[in-house]
Amino acid sequence: MSRALAVALAGLLAAWTGAARAETRRVAIVVGNNAGSGDQPPLHYAEDDAGKVARTFAEVGDVGRDDLELLQGRSLAELDEAFTRAQTRTAAYHAQGDARVLLVFYFSGHSDGEALELGKDRLPFSELRRRLQATGAEVRLAIVDSCRSGGLLTLKGGTRGNGFQIRLTDELATSGQVLLTSSAADEVALESKELRGSYFTESFLSGLRGAADASGDGRVTLSEAYQYAYVHTVSATAATEIGPQHPEFDVQLSGEGELVLAELGHPAAAVTLPEGFERALVTDLVRDQVIAELVPGAARQLAVVPGPYGVKMWREGRAFTGRVQIAAGEIHPVSWTDVKLGPEITAATKGDPSVSVAAAPTPTSNGLELGVGLGVGYGVTNVGLALADVTLRGNSAQGSAITLAVGTGRAQDYRETTMLALVGYRLGTDLGPVRAWIAGEAGAGVAVQGWDTGEVDASPIGAAAASLGAAVHLAGPVALTAEARLPLALTERDAKAAWIILPFGWLGVAVGI
Repeated sequence: MSRALAVALAGLLAAWTGAARAETRRVAIVVGNNAGSGDQPPLHYAEDDAGKVARTFAEVGDVGRDDLELLQGRSLAELDEAFTRAQTRTAAYHAQGDARVLLVFYFSGHSDGEALELGKDRLPFSELRRRLQATGAEVRLAIVDSCRSGGLLTLKGGTRGNGFQIRLTDELATSGQVLLTSSAADEVALESKELRGSYFTESFLSGLRGAADASGDGRVTLSEAYQYAYVHTVSATAATEIGPQHPEFDVQLSGEGELVLAELGHPAAAVTLPEGFERALVTDLVRDQVIAELVPGAARQLAVVPGPYGVKMWREGRAFTGRVQIAAGEIHPVSWTDVKLGPEITAATKGDPSVSVAAAPTPTSNGLELGVGLGVGYGVTNVGLALADVTLRGNSAQGSAITLAVGTGRAQDYRETTMLALVGYRLGTDLGPVRAWIAGEAGAGVAVQGWDTGEVDASPIGAAAASLGAAVHLAGPVALTAEARLPLALTERDAKAAWIILPFGWLGVAVGI
């Protein structure tokens, strides 16, 4: 599909690119409505998606604030007025000389298969085509993130029925229309609780901010943006209960050249992510909005505005989070040392927060980790011990831990069994799949010597310990772990209090629980 789109767009507007003096003006109407007609349940993120689309076109799409109409939760009458203003702006730009106009129309909300729904109001597809053409813009780009809902899941749209596609056609020379839809005619469109928006819209906007700049020329074309949105939408929704979602397009254009949607050569600011991530999210912390989602193979530099941003990246199935402050004009590089192991965030289907779906590899731990292993050490009588070690701790680079170590060893005429329980706190760091830490611990235990003569002697132990450990992530919640401890113990020896050192170490596995 993306190849067909690229071929179709290769014939875009000879006059558009050929006339050196022709100025391109961009006008946008961006609509989001959570409400549908009848007894449709409200959507969660349609209006938020519209806000993110408006911001993106204003920041990187060369749409002036005066040429941008944002309607969130508005009526059909207000949309009519926005189309009228767009028509007036287009006529004014044409009156200035040889200026040409690109009109962008975006809609996110309910649909019953025949019309877009704005609360109780309906805009039939045929009327949408007429109003787009009536603006007089040389090129009209319509992006519709809408489909029907199913009986099991609350999704984007109305009730089940025959599939639909909007196809916008204009036979005028050197002009035309393009329609992008978020799903195929017989499919539904999904939202993500994690993204707080739809998969398709988030992918499309991520592409405009730079993820889709496959050529690296600092310009994102319509074909690049669509290809990125198509591939990522299909991939991100493939693991859902209802299967993958396939965006579609229809192109009716004449002329030559590519339609450029975003200019990234001189952004207000930018953030560059490191190599090696399986998936990455960038969040505008001021607005608490995910502004971009990247996958392997995407361009790693994103155009942003100055401010604080959150970065979350997955590597080896584990999520790492961090915060960066980006100054005006700065291209801020993010490294793996800037992020730490973070909590899991889940995704869900649109309109039904009770239904969870798989979105991407994430840690499966709920915050605790159980480590078990075997090791060696020394007892209070300096006998060698074979040890079993069990540790319960938080699944992060630092935090509290509880350890129980039990060891037994044989001397010439007796056997010693030592049990030691320690409570401590560790400080560590994550370097990709490797975690390393140091810890301070304190605890108590007992050492029991059983002599061959049948005599038994028990000595209490009080201990303070320093430990050094490391873990290498293997897969999912499982890691290979090694730890060495050096307890300084106060115990009884020959009926006297004595300070002794009880070194031991172990090797095993840690599993998130």
